[in-house]
Amino acid sequence: MNIMNLTLVAVHIEPSTRAVPLGPAMLASTLKRRLPDLVTPVILDLFLEETPEDQRARILETRPDAVGISLFVWNRRRALELARLLKQERPELTVFLGGPEATADTDRLLAEPSVDFVIPGEGEDAVARIVPLLAEEMDKEKIRKMLSRPEPPDLEELPSPYLDGTLDPGAYPGLLWELSRGCPFHCDFCFESRGTPGVRRFPMDRIRRELDRFRQRDVRQVFVLDPTFNYQAPRAKEILRLLIEKGDDIQYTMEIRAEFLDEEMAELFSMLDCTLQIGLQSADPAVLKNIHRKLDPERFREKIFLLHEAGVPYGFDLIYGLPGDDPEGFARSLDFALDMAPNHVDLFPLSILPGTKLSETAATFGLEYLRHPPYTVLSTPGFGQEGMPRAGRLARACDFFYNRGKAVPWFGFLYESLERSPAAFMETFANWLEKKHGVVTEDVLEGISPAGVVERQRRFLEERIPCRRNDPKAARVASDIVACFGFSALLSEGESLSGDGDESDTGKDFCRVRLSHDPRELMERIDMGITDIGGLSRILPEEEREWIFHLEDGEVMVRPADD
Repeated sequence: MNIMNLTLVAVHIEPSTRAVPLGPAMLASTLKRRLPDLVTPVILDLFLEETPEDQRARILETRPDAVGISLFVWNRRRALELARLLKQERPELTVFLGGPEATADTDRLLAEPSVDFVIPGEGEDAVARIVPLLAEEMDKEKIRKMLSRPEPPDLEELPSPYLDGTLDPGAYPGLLWELSRGCPFHCDFCFESRGTPGVRRFPMDRIRRELDRFRQRDVRQVFVLDPTFNYQAPRAKEILRLLIEKGDDIQYTMEIRAEFLDEEMAELFSMLDCTLQIGLQSADPAVLKNIHRKLDPERFREKIFLLHEAGVPYGFDLIYGLPGDDPEGFARSLDFALDMAPNHVDLFPLSILPGTKLSETAATFGLEYLRHPPYTVLSTPGFGQEGMPRAGRLARACDFFYNRGKAVPWFGFLYESLERSPAAFMETFANWLEKKHGVVTEDVLEGISPAGVVERQRRFLEERIPCRRNDPKAARVASDIVACFGFSALLSEGESLSGDGDESDTGKDFCRVRLSHDPRELMERIDMGITDIGGLSRILPEEEREWIFHLEDGEVMVRPADD
């Protein structure tokens, strides 16, 4: 019997630290262990920026007998287009789908004429069962009928693609690291808990050996795949101690729940280079009840304060368009989130994903949404036709000003000085952006350089603060604060210092900035705890002058440009 060539395809959004074909690699590792004499698996990384025709050519260059494509919300259209193009070129080629989107929407995908069959659920056992049947040229319709939701594999028996050579950890700018499967919660908007019930965890011995391998290959960034890393506190602390002992030179991103935090865990997180992502979704308990989530706002604050005290970076997720919510409620949730000074806040429109509980109850809540990817909600009784665009506009302004603008260190005392809530501040900024740029789309904002973000923050404050306080001196102080923090952050993080229409002169590791105050004295006062803009404007002498911000031995230094 000839050895079968199986090409397993991952279609990523773009090259990034998370563009790792872990799903296909898990299948390939399983096949190499169980069927080494029957199949040769090939893993192929593709990206949405490539044309479907070029991607078809790359797949066919591997001379496949069968092609499996991992399906997600973001690549569904492209994957189906690829299947169609592959069948046009080679009608006899077997094309099948797997992954989260294939599991959630199996029946509709099976109706696609270019798809031979779909593997739902966790695919390792299923693909090992199907490959011999394909090698025997079994009728594909019979294979379809055999594939129902399989029993989940024993995680202790699955081989690691990082340990068996299937994936070279050093070949990627970052890694996905799977520590568990399943979710203990049943949020209506999420499919995670509707896949396999309960939580199963990979053995600690495997985790230790994978971490050793990461260190050997000088891995610098890891995204931990565990939807609630700290759900089981003893195991979470055991893993954190392991990371501190063996992997403290790696940067980790983890998803956690605030309610499971304690002081010891926060301290362990603080010993790592890590960022924690926390799914807040809404600050309104009544809204969260509609999607089977709970929140005690004061208890949540107390838990987050543990991270704040320990100096652990954290971010929040917020969703707009939830059933029972409205634009005013979403604004209050944004106020609640930003008042805790997260390192970033990610704001998303609600998507009604196939297979979720919310896809079954959407009509009950009066949710109108796209029936194709990305399944975004278009209107709700609370948001209406204008409500969702209004919330999206606020979300884009917040991402631009707060996240990209690296506003964490100074945003709190700035909006307090303006006597405005965070959401009202962002709404005003969104209005200002539209006056400057017209309709502000994500593409328009993404085209603005990092230095250009800082420049727009400064211009906005210089124009708006006098309107609010009738205090042009305070406006100049605020502008200088933004410049000091912003350009220092860009230099420290190696970001682009090239602006667009800015007044600053920039180079590879320096920038020349015109300020109204001595930045050294300004920052000294802030370090002393003087953060009221009006107070700073009264005690700081004004002298318009150019200053050089530059890196020296990894630290940002400041000196007068004419020195």
